[in-house]
Amino acid sequence: MKSKAHTRVETRSSLLDTLFLSEKRKDLLLLLKKEGPKNSEDIKDVLDFPWKSITPQIKKLTDWGLVLEDHGVYSLSEMGAVIASNVEFFLSTLSVYEDNLDFWSDHDVSPVPFHILNKIGELGHVRIIEQDFSNVFRIPEEIMTNLMNSKRIMSFISIFHPFSLLLLFEYIQKNIEATTIVTEKVLEAFQTEYHSDIPILQTNNPIINKALIEYKKEIKNVFCSKASDLLVYEGDLKPMSMIITDKIFILSLLDKKGRLTTRFLIAFEPQALKWGEELFMYYKERSKSVSSSLSIL
Repeated sequence: MKSKAHTRVETRSSLLDTLFLSEKRKDLLLLLKKEGPKNSEDIKDVLDFPWKSITPQIKKLTDWGLVLEDHGVYSLSEMGAVIASNVEFFLSTLSVYEDNLDFWSDHDVSPVPFHILNKIGELGHVRIIEQDFSNVFRIPEEIMTNLMNSKRIMSFISIFHPFSLLLLFEYIQKNIEATTIVTEKVLEAFQTEYHSDIPILQTNNPIINKALIEYKKEIKNVFCSKASDLLVYEGDLKPMSMIITDKIFILSLLDKKGRLTTRFLIAFEPQALKWGEELFMYYKERSKSVSSSLSIL
């Protein structure tokens, strides 16, 4: 006689087999979850299988109580809907890791808190961009176009580069709602750039000198603008850089030895933008306004 514990293990294994040992059953479950009730013709057309090959799979799902049939229309039961949602989430998570395994294996993901990392499947289809070292600070045209066509931009900057300020100034000029978080060291670098009497570049070229003067004015505009919300993050754990807009999400991480890399992740799907915004808000809630920090002016 089988024990109750043995029966539970056997039942769980059988249900797992039902879900994952047949692509047809898995696809049917996800189809009904995504599109709702379907009749036999709809199912046959979408799955592109002969109905004779699908009916045994439907029977197994109905035997388990995952799928209900009413006058030839098939739908998920409450249990089926819960299981289908979790199967979809599990498969999405696997896909994000599997499709970009080198990126996730090589980079330090500790700046992403676990409760957000646990939902990484929401990123959906992502692309990994690798910059050539000779163009490491050049922003690809596709990304620049998306940034400049965005209505709002949230960014986290932990590496100082003069172009960062110029980009912020460009947002202000285009009336793009911008929220920017910088680290203490980056803020100090911006302040040094503004206050220093030592020229950023020693040159007698009047064109370059004029450009440097304009650059300092732009630093002041960024810090004085009411259109730009500037915050400083004082924690130790931080991403290398992050940009989230209503059109694109960009994430760049250090490698596992704490070194800069030339690879970064971009995503465009709505759920990915939502995931990126949640990550940004995590850091925003732990940051404070630059005005409450050391003034730059």
